[in-house]
Amino acid sequence: MSAPLRNLCLTFALAICSLAIVGMVWEQTGYEMLIVAMGWPHVILGFLFYFGKVLRGQEGARSSFLLLTLATLAIWTLHYTFAITWLIYVYFLYHAFRDEIFVYLQTRARHNLRGKVYDVAGVTPLILLLLVIAQPQDFRQDLRRVELADAAFADDGWTLIPFKPVHYSGGRDFYFYLQAPHTEGLNAFTTEATLNDSRSDGEVRISDAKWSQAADLVFRPHYRDEGTTQPVEQQGEINNSSSAKAHVTIPVLLTGGHTVGQTFTAARDNLAGIWVRTRRSAQDGADLPFVFRLASPPLLPFSPALSDLRLALIVLLGALVLWKLLPRVQQNRELWLYLAIFAVIFMVLQTTVKTANRIGYTAPMLFQFVVVFHYFSWYVFSLDKLRTAAPPVPTNSQHKSFYDQMLACLRNRRQFVAAVVALNLTAAAGSLWYYQLNSPAAMRYGFDYNYFLYILVFHVTFSFNPKHPPAPKTASPG
Repeated sequence: MSAPLRNLCLTFALAICSLAIVGMVWEQTGYEMLIVAMGWPHVILGFLFYFGKVLRGQEGARSSFLLLTLATLAIWTLHYTFAITWLIYVYFLYHAFRDEIFVYLQTRARHNLRGKVYDVAGVTPLILLLLVIAQPQDFRQDLRRVELADAAFADDGWTLIPFKPVHYSGGRDFYFYLQAPHTEGLNAFTTEATLNDSRSDGEVRISDAKWSQAADLVFRPHYRDEGTTQPVEQQGEINNSSSAKAHVTIPVLLTGGHTVGQTFTAARDNLAGIWVRTRRSAQDGADLPFVFRLASPPLLPFSPALSDLRLALIVLLGALVLWKLLPRVQQNRELWLYLAIFAVIFMVLQTTVKTANRIGYTAPMLFQFVVVFHYFSWYVFSLDKLRTAAPPVPTNSQHKSFYDQMLACLRNRRQFVAAVVALNLTAAAGSLWYYQLNSPAAMRYGFDYNYFLYILVFHVTFSFNPKHPPAPKTASPG
């Protein structure tokens, strides 16, 4: 296992160093910039090698291309309508885990593997187990995160919590929530909630659970083109409600260690803050830290029925993994040892990174780490493959199409490195322009992290290109 482990350690080192550098410079935004900047070259190069089969008209390649295109469009449409970010995260994690097993098997065989990933006993139920072991809220990601002190809160009135505008917020669902960590038992600040449903587009949630004592928080979304003057309430009006009963409010404790939040739909683009009602209580606290989070979409916990179903699937798939694995554990012991080493290193690094960066949720950081690791893994694997490949047989380039000549150039180690560097520098410049240098808003479609999820779906879906068996050879006469 020396070659696979050497490549694994090199890949981990590259991923850690790159994430550490961008994290020190731009914090959480840096991770998003890195994923987008490295993602475009990864997707482009992968698709270039795939599309050659389509252009050459290999058997089944064009029909597969059409089916995969339709599947990609279907997932895009579903995500645009229902914001299935959690499923996209799982979708990519499955792709990365499957490819990592392939990388190990190919590297161990020195790139002469004849079998398939799914031929390894226990791999299929293990991958399925990974798909159901996480819960939706584990994958929640802070779209905006603001740390503020109690001095920023109004003693009795409206408090604005501003953040960088979300350009594409119009018509989208969001979930904002406030927490004062390590304030158990302290009664320092309260906000207000209406008893009846004052907003039809969301609900109040305490520590992620729907709260039965109230329906909605008293809040107002703030947009970039609005001033910072406090909202003016008309007589008998709260949150533009037409129901007089909805005006009855109760206090909600902001301190105490729990989270207080609300789901809602933004009315238009450039959501730039949230107005909330705050009141300082008699039992005052000094220098209290608060953390505000804006998540999109609101990945909420499973219902009790779905939680029970998930637990049953975990038990069933876990038993199936052991049933498949144990009879052949000696046959594939090196693979499972490699995966165990991979998992241990990964968990230690994840815990360290999460603690150092004060990340609220493990899964988004895990997803980001896996994505960057996957990028570097394929570069290391590709260079190792090119290093061990036999020299190409010289052919007449005049009979090759421009596309085949380009692919032949990419199969040259030096030219492949040059192409990777050039593409990554170009994508990094675009990402830096969008995130840090006030680019045109239209660039979000190519460089915003949330839009880039569509590109990752495209990449993963086309990695499922079915392998068609070669056509049987016709026996020659005599």
